[in-house]
Amino acid sequence: MPVARSSHPFAGWLARAAALAVVAGLVWLVPLVRFKRLDEIASAADVFDPRAFAERFWSTDLAAACDTAGEIEGVLADVRSDPAVACRTHGRSPGLSRTCLYLVRGSGTIAEVGPTACRVVLAGDAGDAGDAGDAGDVELATGLVFGTAIRDVTGTVDPAARTDSRDLAAAALEINRLAQERAIAPLKAGGRPGAALEFVAVAAVQGRLPADKPWRVTPVRITIDSPATAEPAP
Repeated sequence: MPVARSSHPFAGWLARAAALAVVAGLVWLVPLVRFKRLDEIASAADVFDPRAFAERFWSTDLAAACDTAGEIEGVLADVRSDPAVACRTHGRSPGLSRTCLYLVRGSGTIAEVGPTACRVVLAGDAGDAGDAGDAGDVELATGLVFGTAIRDVTGTVDPAARTDSRDLAAAALEINRLAQERAIAPLKAGGRPGAALEFVAVAAVQGRLPADKPWRVTPVRITIDSPATAEPAP
């Protein structure tokens, strides 16, 4: 008995073509073999971790620099006398910036606790702790930390080392957070008028310091010896 021929001679070809299209689509979406450029592989292996970078910087570069920081009384006197010479002698200006960064250390007694800073009379200052604005006073900032001063003060971070400037910006943010956690938070918690302390701090200066205001610096290392007789913070 003769087999009836299909009324649609191309139906079989259309079905096969549709099946091949489905298979090709699946292979496209989930290829059996993936090819990547070498630079993509390298960049994937070099994912930047700003928190890890900040931790390494804090424990190595900054820690070593803190151990050799200049005495704040001498640096402050030179900054007030001749900012340009002081910058060449004690500080550094990153890139083409006109701002000079200093890393200084000192000790003294807390004279006043304000909302954004603690005023400290330096141990080498013979002035009266109650005279605000004395040339030997400094203010340890206790507010939020912004900018890149802490990251750049050591001179060990090379901006050219990262092709993406956002990486180092994120690192500066994490370094500032460490300053908040490890220096500013303890100062805010334990700082009382009359308390003795030792500190290492970062300062940024552009031009001359105002003669009638204490030098405000950002602490990165704090040791507080709070006597029992210290006045409670407001």
